[in-house]
Order: sequence, then structure tokens, then C-alpha cells
Amino acid sequence: MTDGWAQRTVKRTSSPVLNMQSQGQGSLTVAFVTAADGAALAGGASGQRVLNLGTVSYAAGARTPNVQTQARNGGFVVATRFGLSIQDPSQHFSSATVLVSMALPDPFFTLRLDGVRLGTTPQVIQGRVRVGITVEHRLEVEVPASLTEKNSQLQNAILFQVIPN
Repeated sequence: MTDGWAQRTVKRTSSPVLNMQSQGQGSLTVAFVTAADGAALAGGASGQRVLNLGTVSYAAGARTPNVQTQARNGGFVVATRFGLSIQDPSQHFSSATVLVSMALPDPFFTLRLDGVRLGTTPQVIQGRVRVGITVEHRLEVEVPASLTEKNSQLQNAILFQVIPN
């Protein structure tokens, strides 16, 4: 003789599949502009802009106008400001979310935008920015004292994603 138990099975019907469709209305335009107290942005192809911070050193500071340096323990920080203008010509959206990442990981430099450390994974910089205005942002590049002139050039792309809310 054995003890046993049984469980009653109930047949469940599956819930209906939802038919999801993407819907697009209007479009946002994004432009990078030179801030009044920031380094000049140079034009580029396909709306890309180049922010050249110029030659910077721990002892001499920055040689480019509107680029600041600040000595820190173990290195220094190079910083400037720039503007990001988000417009909606179709007037369908009133706000947007701005995410930022670096194109390539960098083993030497640490980049921050508005205090948020950048990596290859997009980070939210602004959750709800009003469309139709230009917002200034601060880019900071931490330069470690261990770098030599040979490995001190920084060439990377910062990728912006703007998603309408």
C-alpha cells in the first residue's frame, strides 16, 4: 500500500494576442549649437558636429577659448558647454527624453555630460526636456596624470538619442 495525492488539472484558454502597431506622427529635429560660454562647434556631414577642445595641459591649462581646466588629485578635468536644440515642426510633441552614450569605450579618459558618466550603454540625461527650446549642457573630460603625450589624444563620438514623449 502507498500513500499518494492527486492534483486536479484545469484547462486554461490562452488570452488573445494583442496586435501592436507602430505609429508615427511628426518628427523631431535636433541641432547642436555653440553656447555663449562654450567652445565653438564645427560643422560636419549629416548634421554631425565636432567639438574641438584643442591642446590642453596640466600646467598650462587650455589654449582654446571657453574651455576650462581644473586640477584634481591624480589629473585634471577639461570642460566646456554646448547647446542642444530640439524642435518639432509638426507640433505633435511637447517634450522628449535625451539619452547619451559613447561610440567606443575609452580606457584612459572619463567623460561626463551634466555630471552623468558616459559609457557605451545609453544613459538618460534628461527625462522630459521641453521641445522648442535650446538647453545648455556641460561636457567634462577627466584626464589622468598617468597619460603621456604619446597616448593623450581623445577622439571619440558621443551619441545622442532623442525620443519624443
